[in-house]
Amino acid sequence: MSNLTVSKRSLGVDVASYQSENVSYTGAKFALVKLTQGTGYLNPKAKGQIKSSLAHGLLTGGYFYATHSGSVLKARAEAKYAVEKAKAYGIPLGSYLADDWEQGSGNDVNGAVGSNTDAVIAAMQVIKEAGYKPLVYAGAYVLRNRLNTARIVKSFGTCLWVASYKVMGRQDSADFNYFPSMDGVAIWQFTDNYKGYNVDGNICLIDLKANSGSSKPKSTNKTGESLSLHPVVKWNIGAVAVVSNSKGAYVYTSSKL
Repeated sequence: MSNLTVSKRSLGVDVASYQSENVSYTGAKFALVKLTQGTGYLNPKAKGQIKSSLAHGLLTGGYFYATHSGSVLKARAEAKYAVEKAKAYGIPLGSYLADDWEQGSGNDVNGAVGSNTDAVIAAMQVIKEAGYKPLVYAGAYVLRNRLNTARIVKSFGTCLWVASYKVMGRQDSADFNYFPSMDGVAIWQFTDNYKGYNVDGNICLIDLKANSGSSKPKSTNKTGESLSLHPVVKWNIGAVAVVSNSKGAYVYTSSKL
């Protein structure tokens, strides 16, 4: 098994049952595949899409469409179901799994911000404990107004996957004049029609790192650093970040960790 790294500012896609099982898009270096929705739906193309994405050498992760709203109990159950399918279908441990938390299709974002945040954190904790790197996906408005992203980022580091489009319709590249400035963004979904392929287009703001080729846990005596130990990436701020760990602390003077 080898480690796969995608450099920041790389392009990627996310796919669901609406897209082909052949995950091959010009310029894409990573792909996030829809696995499940709630605890009863499974993307029928997920297995094939994951296999294709890996075969094309893409960093391959996944996501589940949340229907848990502000319920911690439902959030844990939905994340557990998604993790189960991620492992069964070959998403490598150490890759990314997202809680896709948006309004509609059984999910309500309009409850109390505290409850919403508790639920999302609960789902992300299940993902983390399963050996994946957790992300939360939502539109910029929802992230700003319906979740306490400061709490989420404090718990999991740079983990936001934000959707915000300059225009509706085809976009071939990300225009950073329209970046929805907020701290802790790992991935920006900048279009729902990347290069005219009718697939969502994304760009990563950090280096994405994942194990490639296996979904089985590694047997190791080393203590791996979790995503939460890495400093939060501040947008457009040059700062020194100190990261404490069991051996002391690391000092980073560059965003290239």
